Amino acid sequence: MAKHAWRFMRLLLLVALLAPLLAMPAVAQEDAFREAGVVVGTTGLNIRACPDVACGSRGLAQLEDPITVTGPAANGYLPVEWAGRAGWAWHLYVATGSTGTPFLQQGTPGCQRVAFIFNIGIGDPLQIHPLLWLKAENVPATIFPMGWWALAFPDDMRTIAMLGFPIGTHGDVRLNLTGFSDDEVVIDLRDSAVHIREVIGRDPAAYFTPYAADMDERVRELVAREGYLPVAWDVPADDWREDITAEYVFDRVVPNVEDGSIVEFHLDGPASAESTAIAIPMIVAALRAQGYQFVTIQDMAQPCNAATPVPGTPGAATPVAGTPAAG
Repeated sequence: MAKHAWRFMRLLLLVALLAPLLAMPAVAQEDAFREAGVVVGTTGLNIRACPDVACGSRGLAQLEDPITVTGPAANGYLPVEWAGRAGWAWHLYVATGSTGTPFLQQGTPGCQRVAFIFNIGIGDPLQIHPLLWLKAENVPATIFPMGWWALAFPDDMRTIAMLGFPIGTHGDVRLNLTGFSDDEVVIDLRDSAVHIREVIGRDPAAYFTPYAADMDERVRELVAREGYLPVAWDVPADDWREDITAEYVFDRVVPNVEDGSIVEFHLDGPASAESTAIAIPMIVAALRAQGYQFVTIQDMAQPCNAATPVPGTPGAATPVAGTPAAG
């Protein structure tokens, strides 16, 4: 009996010694997922109760609020701790040391979405007819003018605003931002908002596209910390050039679009009248035949099931001033 009791005591002692060692990998794994971050790219980020847009909000994190990521993403949402609360934050608005500054180049798949963006600032005569056609066809798009262009062509700028398309910013002047200082990048961004506001009477929506697609991690961080979501694209129409045709633009776009694509066009290039203006209806028809849903950039920045453009109002899915609560 004493022999059995001694064996039992030895077993208990062994379990007591091994228990902390067995727990260590789980603790280490949990610590490995904990990473300090910061809210960027929006003035208000919903911290949701679960990783779905339908879940209730536990609070609204503000721009540059500290936030801790506590695990891997689920459904595009990061598990986070913020202001003493646990919840889930949409990944596009949380920057960490390991992930860098997030930016939108392609939306999450699953809804067969595509977004058209128009960068304006080349300076040739604006082709407004494609926008009139898009509005008549209830096709959303997002416009990104440069600040200098808004001041130089105020009537065109106001016409775009009156059509109801959401308006972001393409910066103020034609600068390859990666070659400029932090202060110069921020000044260019702020000046663009001031100049657009002077013309249309309201701030641009807080979405930014870089001139010549020139945007590295440093520029993205500067832009996002100003409260703007950096936006890129995966399908360039390459329509800023001379001597191109509508067929060229069509062939650049339609075969390369996939679920979540962002397509970049221009309306004030040297060949816009002969190329993009003619190609847009053909491109829309081809993508509609493939089952694509057209959305704004604000829609594309949200979870797939959050995209709800309103028929008949191309800009209705995006507030015209500022960034709504993201995620």
